[in-house]
Amino acid sequence: MAIPLIIDTDPGVDDAFAIALAARSPEVKLVGLTTVFGNVGLEHTTRNAQRLLAHLGRTDVPVVKGAEGPGGASDVHGEDGLGGQAHTLPESDKGLHGEDVTKFFADNLTPDTVVAAIGPLTNIAAALDGGITFPRLIVMGGGLGIGNMTLRAEFNFWADPEAAQVVIRKGNPIIVPLNLTQRCIADTEFLANVDPVLSNLTGTYREYLARHSEQNFSEREEGILVHDAVAVAEAIVPGTLKTRTHLLDIDDEGALVEGKYQVEVAEDTDWPALMSFMAQRLSG
Repeated sequence: MAIPLIIDTDPGVDDAFAIALAARSPEVKLVGLTTVFGNVGLEHTTRNAQRLLAHLGRTDVPVVKGAEGPGGASDVHGEDGLGGQAHTLPESDKGLHGEDVTKFFADNLTPDTVVAAIGPLTNIAAALDGGITFPRLIVMGGGLGIGNMTLRAEFNFWADPEAAQVVIRKGNPIIVPLNLTQRCIADTEFLANVDPVLSNLTGTYREYLARHSEQNFSEREEGILVHDAVAVAEAIVPGTLKTRTHLLDIDDEGALVEGKYQVEVAEDTDWPALMSFMAQRLSG
């Protein structure tokens, strides 16, 4: 029986790969996308979610417009969030299912539902504060001793530190941090063998990584980091990521620090096998 999955997202190039992976995996039933500001503003992330679903032939999947805030990663993902290529996806006005994310969770969560949060955690924190309990919550975010916005703060947590604090303290999440996802480089062979419409979104992102990453992407064939797809893969096939419990909290800048809250943290995966799995699902 397919696992019900809701993705809270701010598309975003790596979000696009994560959404496509879920949409093309029979192990899960994609119940809905809830959108949040993040890589770009909410209007862009919501429209991108609709366009991605239209491209994937999944206009049956509801899109719920969530929390607004400033877009903060246009230099990474392009002004439109999809490398300046959002216009190559079909325009779609289908699927928009209101603007009350907490109600959508309340109406659609079952004991088997997994929620994958792959953007800033504003929607998730509001739901927790509103009395929602997530049966299984997987969060792409944070870093143990590393960051990509400050020395210690990762973008999703940095974008709304208070929300990240709520999620760590109340949400019982599985955290998929930069320590793992920065090791998951999808190379040019991968990009050459997946859906060319998706590959076409990656130009700005690849250029940014080549210029700014401490990792030498030129030697790794100018790949991309698929942070969000790594987290969604765990929702599709539980056990894909190897986890360990840490005692953590979030500081006021959005950095993961030592604390008193037990948090399950993904520490490892068989990346070659996972990349092959993703390539097979995303081919065509």
